[in-house]
Amino acid sequence: MIDTSSRFTPFVGTDRSGSVAHALGFTGLGVAYSRLAARTMLDALDGVPVPGFLGDRPVPFPPEPVRYLGVQATRAALAREDRTGRRGPWLKALDRLGVGFNS
Repeated sequence: MIDTSSRFTPFVGTDRSGSVAHALGFTGLGVAYSRLAARTMLDALDGVPVPGFLGDRPVPFPPEPVRYLGVQATRAALAREDRTGRRGPWLKALDRLGVGFNS
């Protein structure tokens, strides 16, 4: 299993009661983010608000077969951007949703 999120960056949060913290979506960035995530989780358990870049939950991945179609459309759009140097409407829409292909 690969721990990833739709924006390909980690996020931190707590359960509804605020008594259990979680950090998810590391996507291979675990070493770099683990200390920041741990300190942020401890702060969150103390009631400190989680900063926006770590606290905003990403858009969930859609179910199959929508996921497959979305991945194929995104791959084609990224290849087209590589060839032309211009972002098409599909990638612009994903950017507005915060999916994370504008890095």
